[in-house]
Amino acid sequence: MAANELFRNIPQVEKLLASEELAPYAALLGRAVLASIVRQEIEKYRDSLKKSGPLNDAQLIDSIKKRCEVKSRERLQRVINGTGVIIHTNFGRAPLPKGALNSLASELSGYCNLEFFIPIKQRGKRGGFAEELLAELTGTRDALIVNNNAAAVFLILSEFARGKEVLISRGELVQIGGGFRIPDILRQSGAYLKEVGTTNITTLDDYRNAITDDTAMILSVHKSNFAVKGFTAEPALKELASLKKEGLLLVRDLGSGNLVTDQKLPRPFEPAISWELAQGPDLVCFSGDKLLGASQAGIIVGGKEEIARLRKNPLMRVLRVDKLCYHIIQEVLLIYARGQWEELPLWRMIQASPKEIARRASKLTKLLTPKARSRVSVIEMKSTFGGGAMPAEELESRGIAIAVPGLSAVDIYDHFINGPVPVAGIIAGDTFCLDLRTVFDRDLPDIASALERLSERGSG
Repeated sequence: MAANELFRNIPQVEKLLASEELAPYAALLGRAVLASIVRQEIEKYRDSLKKSGPLNDAQLIDSIKKRCEVKSRERLQRVINGTGVIIHTNFGRAPLPKGALNSLASELSGYCNLEFFIPIKQRGKRGGFAEELLAELTGTRDALIVNNNAAAVFLILSEFARGKEVLISRGELVQIGGGFRIPDILRQSGAYLKEVGTTNITTLDDYRNAITDDTAMILSVHKSNFAVKGFTAEPALKELASLKKEGLLLVRDLGSGNLVTDQKLPRPFEPAISWELAQGPDLVCFSGDKLLGASQAGIIVGGKEEIARLRKNPLMRVLRVDKLCYHIIQEVLLIYARGQWEELPLWRMIQASPKEIARRASKLTKLLTPKARSRVSVIEMKSTFGGGAMPAEELESRGIAIAVPGLSAVDIYDHFINGPVPVAGIIAGDTFCLDLRTVFDRDLPDIASALERLSERGSG
């Protein structure tokens, strides 16, 4: 067959888009994305015709469908977290309470009073009630919500230290997730970094001797992603507060903010925000989607005058959050206000005992056929907090190890992560494992289905 005739027989883009085989992907990905994939695959198909001669059009359809399946995995979607990392940055950090999401759908699917103060029937400020709850729960005078904690730090620096010095211990010049570094944030804010002390030892005198007329702030940064052990020393936050004076603020970047003081928590544990504030800083900032258990946000609590200045800063127009974020934070804070914090998914995971997690493993194995069950063994595991909370601490947990003759741990990992519901686990040594602390009971049927499909593979 002549080359020109082969090319004329290539299906047209519009015809492929209208085909029954590809119709589901138009709904899944959108027609524009599907059309782009179709055009790209037609070009590859055309090149193959030049090199190999006549091909079956079914091969073209098949290659398009495979590309669409890969593209569909890029959508924001549910993932089952079997890694044992409770506040997992890659998987959206803290799991959100279902009640808050249900309330979101019922209250915000139409209009809402985002900037309207109903009691006086006039325009009001955003986030008023949520910020009032934050002030009450942390025992401070005022609070402000921005879009993440890096933004909170940036706003504070820009308002109070632009063109002036900020003192930070060398041991606290941390890099947070995504490659953001404290020195970079300082530089962009217009403040000048002045390092004090050494990596492992910083004394109160190091700070005191570094203060000049150009010093606007002492910034104390939580070591959220690492721990320094051995020959170390640093002044307590209360000692740093003794250095405050007119025009010199003490700011605490807490990273992951904890509202819970209950003695049932694992020890050691992150101090509560109220305790940190009692040590004397002017402002404390932390994340909304870590130990708080809400959505992404940066939360600033502290003095009324300082918060008022931040609220008036022009950057607030850039850094403010939307109605969805305010509502989720509001609903989560109400759970704390009612004393029901243990109902939050995050805290249930943290408090789950090894015995409780072992029962979850038993539930899972009971869902399996004998063949699939033979691929699984229940094992002891160690969970971690993640998300900038207690980096050196672990929680005893239980999980399952999965082995299939003829398949490597990487093969099994790929099988689970590429399933209809992606399941993320870890490879320990040469074995693929799922830590069941971070798995919900509602996830078990989907894990069981993935195990059943996996049991049909391999050499035995």
